[in-house]
Amino acid sequence: MTSWIAPAKIILFGEHAVVYGEPAIAVPVASLKAEATVKPSTDGFKIIAHDMDAVIVRYDVSLIEEPLQRTLALLQQYTGKSLPDVEIHLRSSIPMASGLGSGAAISTALLRAVSSAMDADLSDEIVNSLVFEVEKIHHGTPSGIDNTVIVYEQPIFYVRNQPIERLSIARSFKLIIGDTGQKALTHVAVGDVRKLMETDPESAGKRVKAIGEIAVAARRAIETGKITDLGVLMHENHRLLQELTVSSPELDQFVEAALSAGAIGAKMSGGGRGGNMIALVTDDCAAAVANALWQAGAVHVFETTVA
Repeated sequence: MTSWIAPAKIILFGEHAVVYGEPAIAVPVASLKAEATVKPSTDGFKIIAHDMDAVIVRYDVSLIEEPLQRTLALLQQYTGKSLPDVEIHLRSSIPMASGLGSGAAISTALLRAVSSAMDADLSDEIVNSLVFEVEKIHHGTPSGIDNTVIVYEQPIFYVRNQPIERLSIARSFKLIIGDTGQKALTHVAVGDVRKLMETDPESAGKRVKAIGEIAVAARRAIETGKITDLGVLMHENHRLLQELTVSSPELDQFVEAALSAGAIGAKMSGGGRGGNMIALVTDDCAAAVANALWQAGAVHVFETTVA
């Protein structure tokens, strides 16, 4: 029995703007993970999805638009091999449709588990490209952030179609993640921003450009250990995302609650319209911020350290 694990991810800066060539910063969240365990099977290939009432999934090419099926199809196409006679037990602690990369993490763990059972040696680069193709089902026009940070399991400075740059963290910092519990469809928010870019290109384009400039400034702050500067940049980034109509009343409420409880900075994270927000905290205020988010209605509150 062998298990393959993929972490969650959180976007610090650059969401939505990254689709238009601007930079973004994202980090893995190791405390949340998807896991695929390989066991022998006497009944052909099957997936047992424990977080979906242990539903049994068998390969069916007619269901190619379903993410698990697309993952299996792409793997067979790339390797030229048939699926092995194994059971894949899938489990995930990552909330679905909340901006934490649950889809990419599940696809990554599944690809690595099945390719291992096939004796197919896939590089991180190949896994990344295959997961990106599956991400098109989830996001329509995916940025590539989710698959990249999850497959490589490292903090990254990401610009689409450019080489991945690993972030140098001069001083570790702590984030509190607050989950609204609202299931957000990223491709809808991405599509709405695209409409703004088409109908009001000057105004929307300025906001997108400004988000990219904030990501560049945030990289400098992270690489020089100026954590307080990050808080200011988070506030400005959130305001711009509000203006692009991708925040929500609940996300705004969580941001205000975190700031009132002493957070250095706070902003929505990911596609928006629900999902998660993040708060930059010190050890002294972390518990108070987490409690404030619970009181504001968070369904999950997570803590992670970026180092």
